Amino acid sequence: MSVQVEMFRRFIGKPAKDIYGRYVGYVVGITLDSGGRLRSIGVDRGGIFEEFTRTQIMLDNETLILVPRWKVEAEKFKKEYGLTHSRFQALDELLKNGEIPEYVYKELYEEYKSSMSKLEEAQKSLIETLTKKMEELDNHAKHLEKFLGYLKVQHKTGEMSDETYKMASEQLITGIEKTLQEKEDIERSLKSLTSPGDELPSMDVPPTVKPSDETEKPIIVHLQTD
Repeated sequence: MSVQVEMFRRFIGKPAKDIYGRYVGYVVGITLDSGGRLRSIGVDRGGIFEEFTRTQIMLDNETLILVPRWKVEAEKFKKEYGLTHSRFQALDELLKNGEIPEYVYKELYEEYKSSMSKLEEAQKSLIETLTKKMEELDNHAKHLEKFLGYLKVQHKTGEMSDETYKMASEQLITGIEKTLQEKEDIERSLKSLTSPGDELPSMDVPPTVKPSDETEKPIIVHLQTD
């Protein structure tokens, strides 16, 4: 058993937080891949089981930090898109400098073009996912604000003591702040996805020299003699 796996086993039965500092739930177990490496962590979220993959898991000293799936997917997309765009640019430069033959350029161009088409579909799906998640967070924040409003009324009428109100309101206010923090994080990711020019290269990556099956026609110059 690897040191890493044994290290994560220590968190079984203990609480885990997300990157915004909210408690997610209690770790109930871990799974390993065929090589004996950590594959995922199972978390009990108040009776609801959720599995977090290796890419969603971080350690901060003695605290297990879990990254939202939407954030992992958004970062993965940006990395893959940036790499594909860079390959287009490098390919174009190599052809212009005469470092690769045209047939190699054409084959690689089609390959990268196919990859870009798949990324465009992934972009649409990701935008839908983030939009839906942002709406869920917005509704959750409003729910917390409404519940806090009930407590304020009860405190104002003397139905709730100062001490109880202080403890409850602080918890709710923190929950609202963390929820809005995640919502703002998603908004930034959505902006970079819907306005690629700000943080991502444009989806349209036309090469300087486009592939063509046509043979260039020679230039004929007519000289007039006296």
